[in-house]
Amino acid sequence: MIVKTKKYKVPAILYIRLGIQNILRIQWWIVPLLVLFMSGTFLIPTIWFAVGGMICFICYLLFWVIQFYGLTQLEENRPMFERITYEINNQYLIMQVNPKQGMSIPWIDLTKAYKKKEYFLLVRSKVQFFYLPFKIFNGDNEIKFFTTVLQRKGLLK
Repeated sequence: MIVKTKKYKVPAILYIRLGIQNILRIQWWIVPLLVLFMSGTFLIPTIWFAVGGMICFICYLLFWVIQFYGLTQLEENRPMFERITYEINNQYLIMQVNPKQGMSIPWIDLTKAYKKKEYFLLVRSKVQFFYLPFKIFNGDNEIKFFTTVLQRKGLLK
């Protein structure tokens, strides 16, 4: 079975927000490290551990926001932010700008998939992922088929 989705354009703001969520999910150890650093206030009574920790965390988040914003502005990534149709089957995922232009992505290139309440998130790397909302699918059967394909490929658990 081949699933062809409706055309969809990912807004840059949504891509940045999902990218930050993905980075915090991958690099979860930053938060306990921040708490450990900020707990230095209890050993040496000064507020500078808390202030320094918060400044470092804000700079960390700002670094990733700038990275994702820059990614949305690059000419090489311009096709990811145009209206795209996805074609999905057991062998590959195709991103099509139009019927003549498309890019095939083998399932082995994807590292993880997440199924949320209203969308799928297919992660290719830390900064590259594909956002597929349920509204681009033509029905519940296509969503179930896509879910089973992701489970068979070991991407969705």
